Amino acid sequence: MNPSVIANTGVSETGASLLSIQREMASVFAEIADLFGNPSSLGAIYGLLFASPEPLSMEEIVERLGISTGTASQGLRRLAEMQAILPKKEDGERVTRYEAKLELRPFVAMFLEQQLLPKIGHSAERIETLKQKLSSIPKDSREELGIRMERASKWHRRAKTFLPLVRKFLGG
Repeated sequence: MNPSVIANTGVSETGASLLSIQREMASVFAEIADLFGNPSSLGAIYGLLFASPEPLSMEEIVERLGISTGTASQGLRRLAEMQAILPKKEDGERVTRYEAKLELRPFVAMFLEQQLLPKIGHSAERIETLKQKLSSIPKDSREELGIRMERASKWHRRAKTFLPLVRKFLGG
């Protein structure tokens, strides 16, 4: 038996090492995606493509990550919308292959636009609503809580000013 082939799987030691690295990178990006409120499968797909020297087909992604075709399809569509991956189809080829863009900019811009800015806006509105309820609590608590709510409002105003500048800097 060829010593470079692993236990009758037909996968060479080099191929197994690459697959191991790809899966670990997929795991790293899955954790990051989850941290930012995105599906972990989205991060896993990007991580796999990031660690793949060659573009991969959806079928290869499904096989390597052990995810459903639907999850892979939805994740690839979302990553393409975010401009984080490039779909490629060679002349005469029926299968689309995908490769990762190696820039962080699309992710940060998307996170700011779709996650952070709306949440900051919503929480600022909630704080303003809470301020209106201050009159219903005892005066000794009202003053301290009023100071704290004003500070939280100030943080939101700063974020609303700063984050669009970051977005503009990133070209988002």
